[in-house]
Amino acid sequence: QNIPGEVPTDPARDRGIGRSRFRRDQLQSAGSSISDVSIEVDNVLKILKEFLRDFDKLRDDGPPKEILDVRDNSKDGEYWEALTHVIPERTLKLWDALGAALLEYHKVLTRRAELLSEATVLQKQNS
Repeated sequence: QNIPGEVPTDPARDRGIGRSRFRRDQLQSAGSSISDVSIEVDNVLKILKEFLRDFDKLRDDGPPKEILDVRDNSKDGEYWEALTHVIPERTLKLWDALGAALLEYHKVLTRRAELLSEATVLQKQNS
């Protein structure tokens, strides 16, 4: 489509930023908002770069200095010390005993499987 007042160019350039800029300027002068303009996918990166160029400051310096000094860390040691005793000693001993018993049970089951396979071999030999 040819827009009045625009010089016809090749179709590849028609999709470019020049046309979007022309439409934006035309809509702004007509009192319309920029959000009414449809932006083609190919132009998004170019438009974003142009948009960011207008800002003086791109990075945040972080929270103000007053906020950084407010935190009271006097009870941090107590907190971490309390976390070392979240699980009672009695429970830890029980878990250790259960772990050892499960290892023994695994050994018994492994030996039983070996004996069962030996018994199967012996039954075949006897028959």
